[in-house]
Amino acid sequence: MTPSEQVLLSLIRQSLFGTEEAYPADVNWDAVLQEAKQQTVVGIAAKALPESCAGETRAKWTAAEYQLVANHVRYWKAQDELHQLLTENGIPYVILKGAAAAMYYPDPMRRAMGDIDFLVPTDRYEEAKALLFENGYQLHHQDNDRHIVFNKGHVFYELHHRFSYEDLDLEEPLLAAMPRAIEKDLEGHRFFTLPTAENGLVLLAHLWEHLHTGVGLRQAIDWMLFVHAELSDEAWETSFSQLSQQYGLQRLAKVAAHMCQKYLGLPDPCTWCADADEALCDELFSQIQCFGNFGRKARKLSATESKAQTALSQMLRYGFIRYLQKGGELQWKACHKHPWLKPFAWVYQLFRYPILWLTSPRQHSISSIMKKEKRLNDLLRG
Repeated sequence: MTPSEQVLLSLIRQSLFGTEEAYPADVNWDAVLQEAKQQTVVGIAAKALPESCAGETRAKWTAAEYQLVANHVRYWKAQDELHQLLTENGIPYVILKGAAAAMYYPDPMRRAMGDIDFLVPTDRYEEAKALLFENGYQLHHQDNDRHIVFNKGHVFYELHHRFSYEDLDLEEPLLAAMPRAIEKDLEGHRFFTLPTAENGLVLLAHLWEHLHTGVGLRQAIDWMLFVHAELSDEAWETSFSQLSQQYGLQRLAKVAAHMCQKYLGLPDPCTWCADADEALCDELFSQIQCFGNFGRKARKLSATESKAQTALSQMLRYGFIRYLQKGGELQWKACHKHPWLKPFAWVYQLFRYPILWLTSPRQHSISSIMKKEKRLNDLLRG
């Protein structure tokens, strides 16, 4: 770890769990702030900032906190309006991530917020979509196989008719749980969440998905604080162990929880994760260090290296032919005009850049990159 990464972890542990942390006299607080921004944890880290951080540097941290507060005011106002609109019109919904993760934080207003993701029953999706259009929500992205994106007042809303990812189908437990949705009140803001186990499954699945695109501290902390609040050994055995195993997420649940114990200060004994693969814990943390929230840190990589890393991840995730087919369908313009060509999209992609991922200039060897990706792939299939 770099000194800035070490200091950031100390701030997080102190902020979330009240640990006693010592900070070197020569800390580069500007670098720590940059690291916190890339990991989207400025609000958490700033809470524990020591008095020795003063002057212009302190002002920069304060400015970042003010920006977080402004974003929160806009976010919660928007979610309150959405809650009122949907409930007054009798449309059931649950918040996914966002507020449903923040409620586990000791200070929920210090969790960075992004889009407002919410799920409605499949048979109410078209009704919910029409209702949003009627009330000034503007289309930002067209429907895809998971959601449609609206924009209103500089806030983005993802209306989901399904949460699942292409190779992780969670619809059955999530839709079955919606009639048992729980209304929460977080500092005067009301919203609905999934029941505890299913909400935890969503947070874990979100971490799982971003193993492909850039998992960061925010996803890890969301999972950690759910574990801290809800996953005692008894709760694991009675409600979550079988659920996570059923959907292939049990290994990740254990590895991520143990990683949080090792690096992020999770104080709970959690004997249910004691048998986690130690090397995978370290590998997961290494990925968090390298990529940051949604891959922000990875954007420093060269374009070729970034493509190579992504290609390897996708090949391992989907298989070589399926990876080529997906890319070909996206890139081959003739396929868009002539649908009968679609079955041959993988051939087009094969000739387009058959060795793109082999051209990384990074000093790591291709074999070492592949070993790292294969180890992470173990997390995806456990």
